[in-house]
Amino acid sequence: MDIYMAAVYTNSYMEGMNRYVKLNDREREIVNGLPHILESWHYVGKQSYVDHMRRLGAQVFLDSGAFSAYTLGIKLEVSDYVDYIVRNWDIIRGEGPGNMMASVLDGIGDADETWRNQQEMERQFRERYGLDWRPLPCFHAGEPEHYLERYVNEYDYITLGGMVGSSTAQLMVWLDRMWDKYLTDGAGRPRVKVHGFGITAVPIMEAYPWYSCDSSSWIQSAAFGSIIMPGISAKNPAMPMSVSEKSPSRHDWGQHATTLSQVECDYVYKTLEDNGFTYERLSQIYESRAAYNLWAFGVVNSLMNANASPTFRVRSAELF
Repeated sequence: MDIYMAAVYTNSYMEGMNRYVKLNDREREIVNGLPHILESWHYVGKQSYVDHMRRLGAQVFLDSGAFSAYTLGIKLEVSDYVDYIVRNWDIIRGEGPGNMMASVLDGIGDADETWRNQQEMERQFRERYGLDWRPLPCFHAGEPEHYLERYVNEYDYITLGGMVGSSTAQLMVWLDRMWDKYLTDGAGRPRVKVHGFGITAVPIMEAYPWYSCDSSSWIQSAAFGSIIMPGISAKNPAMPMSVSEKSPSRHDWGQHATTLSQVECDYVYKTLEDNGFTYERLSQIYESRAAYNLWAFGVVNSLMNANASPTFRVRSAELF
């Protein structure tokens, strides 16, 4: 599985952007070496973003950003999205013949619109540009399952979305059903490559044989004054740790790096130091925490891959 870090360019952490200048050499090294980044067309559609990404040799997974646009009352057009992809194919990753790592322009709350957009994008690539390109289709939680069945039968790389806002327990009930009934064969092996959009819970990353997923937890954790401590144990490969000197949790025993036991505190400080970080910067500088979390998710990704099962088995009976 590859974990894509969401919105690194959008949040201005890449070279030449305003948050990059606040990073030290170690933190810049991390940002410069990121292997997997996801960006949304809704946010990086401006030519200034494209030009900057091109100068840096970007190869990103492109999401349409339809949900974000929808919440702002902005209508995105299929033809504009297709044009953007064709003009800027060089900054978008590829995944085998015909598969651009660009997701369909999904219809929010309308599975049939998403399917129509899928067909229309393929038609425009073919008829307007003579290209045999197919965006990655997207099936959203709660949609009629025959759409997922169609995608599995007709595509070799699909995406699952609409999972933001549900609890981990709720999602796992639904995901157990999807993986068991549609996404794996009788031996529990994936029938297609599957990307999970917006997955922030590590247990969900671990529980299923995803081919890829993306997360914005690196920036969210930093904003709330926390870092991710990787590799605490096999059962807990990613533990959030509050470190900000302004965090209210610094007054609560065991809830902040400064209120841990001496043994735990020594472990945290040594882990940071051994990997080129200082507690002082992480406790005071938001951008430093964000860069650290980008590194930490890379470690978590490696740990999960080392322990991952290539097959899936339902862990409990379905509730419905």
